[in-house]
Amino acid sequence: MKKFLLYFFLFALCTACAKKNKSPLVGKWKLTHTLIDIGNGKATFEKANQNKVIEFFADGTLKSNVSYCPMDKDVSVGTSGTYNMDQTTLVIPCASTASKINFELKDVTLIIDYPTQCMEPCKEKYAKVE
Repeated sequence: MKKFLLYFFLFALCTACAKKNKSPLVGKWKLTHTLIDIGNGKATFEKANQNKVIEFFADGTLKSNVSYCPMDKDVSVGTSGTYNMDQTTLVIPCASTASKINFELKDVTLIIDYPTQCMEPCKEKYAKVE
């Protein structure tokens, strides 16, 4: 009986101390600022007044309350997709092809970069809300 309790205690101790790797992206993020350059290279981030939220899950999936597909007529329709922390990309399935969007994490800010959807630089900053 003592051996059983000892093994149980050691097992419980090892599993309790196991490090759980959770992506820093997991949770809800709300749009705070947008940057759209008109071609002169002088664009700066401006405060956003949209209710745009994107949520990341531990299984590598995401969902949003708006569409990230460049040709969607109704952007208020939500979207879902996947993310890859190693490649720092979001992949959103769109009507004709998947939209690949770059992102970066700077401290507690998520910056999404739309390289193929804008002719000039356009980015969005998000703050974590959950």
